[in-house]
Amino acid sequence: MSCNIVCIIAYDGSKFCGFSHQKHTKGVLSVANFFELTLQKIGIKAKIIGSGRTDKDVHATNQVINFHAKLYMPLEKMKKLLNDRLYPFVLIKRIFIADSNFHARFSAKLRIYRYVFTQAELLPFYNNYIAKVRHGDISLLQTALNEFIGTHDFSLFKKNGSETKDFIRTIVKAHIFPAKIHNISCLVAHIGANGFLRSQVRIMLKACFEFSLGRITLQNLVRQIQNDVTLEKSLCVRELAPACGLYLHRIIY
Repeated sequence: MSCNIVCIIAYDGSKFCGFSHQKHTKGVLSVANFFELTLQKIGIKAKIIGSGRTDKDVHATNQVINFHAKLYMPLEKMKKLLNDRLYPFVLIKRIFIADSNFHARFSAKLRIYRYVFTQAELLPFYNNYIAKVRHGDISLLQTALNEFIGTHDFSLFKKNGSETKDFIRTIVKAHIFPAKIHNISCLVAHIGANGFLRSQVRIMLKACFEFSLGRITLQNLVRQIQNDVTLEKSLCVRELAPACGLYLHRIIY
């Protein structure tokens, strides 16, 4: 009998071409492809479903995946066998069996991302995990982030090539706090929503950085959030914040 097996995983996004299945990646696997190949090594052939896609160089501390397969061994043994083979780029933190109707993506109610950034000089081995960006005062960053809270048409905050046709999303939380990471003074943006468009979080944060530096006005940022099509392209932020600082932090069901 097939079981609906759920895993909560963490991964180093700098080692993959993104989370989702991809064909033409010049030899670099996606997280999904890598996980499925690892399943095959212990005799399980299955397609995994993720709670959401992450781009190349974006990390996850609690990505949720599920797959349907016959259970030939205790779950903890499966977890150990997989972790031994996923190491050092992916870690299964938790594994359990869910109801047959559970779907990692469609059952999710809230997705939370964190973005870790600094203006400090970084040792080379931190460059893949902390974004180095120029920005203004934390109070200005928070002022900009506050404007995103609520339900909006985020058409002007998505990367081209997005497959979805519905651009309405609800941001329920967005705040920034200071943190010391490996003795590095950082800021962390914590953003939660019912869903995100492709690269939405990175464009949102780039807009916040630009506002904090005085490069765009709050009025024009609000116009972009309101999907004001009369906003001049030169006043519309479409660039992305660096991927390396972004983490899929938590999924709530």
